[in-house]
Order: sequence, then structure tokens, then C-alpha cells
Amino acid sequence: MEAETMALTPKQERFAHEVAQGKSQADAYRAAFNVRPATKPESVHQNASRLMADVNISSRIAELKAAVAERVVWTMADSLDVLSTIAKGLDSDAKPSDKVNAVKAINAMIGLDAPSKLSVTGSLVTRIQREVIDDNAED
Repeated sequence: MEAETMALTPKQERFAHEVAQGKSQADAYRAAFNVRPATKPESVHQNASRLMADVNISSRIAELKAAVAERVVWTMADSLDVLSTIAKGLDSDAKPSDKVNAVKAINAMIGLDAPSKLSVTGSLVTRIQREVIDDNAED
């Protein structure tokens, strides 16, 4: 037999929202339960942990996080679709420089761009040297 889900109190609901928005459990507890500054951190952590152990509250947090995930309007896949359309020349308004920039952006998004190191030398900056780091190069 499944346990019935109980309605959350306003403070429990606020705690759930705070956690779902990315706050730590302790910070969410402080915000939702108007904790006095003199309250020991151990007490805050214990109380926040008890709330998280409550199935109704942890389920509500999961529900809120899922709702946020569904509202994500623009994903990495969306970005890649638009950029690949430009890079492949399928966008008639794209200039050659747009195509190059689209390829660079795609490479950066998926980690194909070469890592680089910026070296600044001299008492006054007289020379800036940028070099590509090749992990496979022999010294």
C-alpha cells in the first residue's frame, strides 16, 4: 500500500522551492524557517537534513526541478542545429565569415578547439605570445 502524499506547510514548500532553485539545504532552511543568526550551524544542518529525508518534501523538490528542466527553452542541441545550418552554408544570409565563426563556435561547444596558453613577459608588457598547447608533442 502506497503512502499518501501529505500537503506541505508553507515553510516546507518554501524550503522545497529554495532547494530546487539551487540553494544548499542549510541556506534553504534558513530562508524558509526564518532562522535567527545565533542559531548553531549544526542545528540548521540537522533540521535541513530531516526535511530532505521527508519523502513528501524530497518528492516535491524533484517535481520542481523537473518542471524547471522542461521550461528550458534553448538547449545545446538547438545551438548546434542553428550553427550547423550556418556552417554548412544552408543559411542564404550567412556570409563566409559567419560560416567560419559558426565552425569555431561548434568546435568550442564540443571541445574540439585546441587549448591555448597566454604568456605575458617583461616588466612592461612589450610582447604577448599565444601558443597552442599540444599534449602529444615531444619536448
